[in-house]
Amino acid sequence: MTPAWKKFAEWAHKDAFEPDQIAGRVVPALEETWRDEGCGEVARAIRAILGDAQQTDMFGQNKSVELEAARRDLSAGYPMRRLVVDHVIQSVSNGKLGIDAVNDGVENALRDRAARGPRQVEEHYLRKQSPETTATRVRNRMEEAVASAPIAGLARRLSGLDAAAAQPHLIKQQGIDDGVRLP
Repeated sequence: MTPAWKKFAEWAHKDAFEPDQIAGRVVPALEETWRDEGCGEVARAIRAILGDAQQTDMFGQNKSVELEAARRDLSAGYPMRRLVVDHVIQSVSNGKLGIDAVNDGVENALRDRAARGPRQVEEHYLRKQSPETTATRVRNRMEEAVASAPIAGLARRLSGLDAAAAQPHLIKQQGIDDGVRLP
């Protein structure tokens, strides 16, 4: 597990962190996976293959052969890259074109990877001989965080649809009044 995913799991484990704080750890974990596997290169290559949606529509070009080659050449040995290519191919087969297909594929790949993380953490807890209730509680808190995380916005930025917007930043707790919220 990478450092960002470990921090996400640690925050989900500790009751001191509120659900919105835990949700703030989802985007950094996904970005770290994206960066570590070089998925930006794959997204750029797929954008180049698919080109402009209007041009593809006018000339009716079938890009499936080129996408299959990209699957083989660009994603070997990189699970996240493979997810991106697979989901873009699925988006194209569902009728999406150009950058819309890339964005849809990237978003679905990020959601897919984010859904796998809590299950991996749960498995890790169970292997460490942790009580099943603890493993389930941590997984549930992580799944709730994933459900409320701004994955669509992250996908738009990573697929090149939106310019690099300001990253959501975590607010550092400075004093005693900034601690855990009381009921």
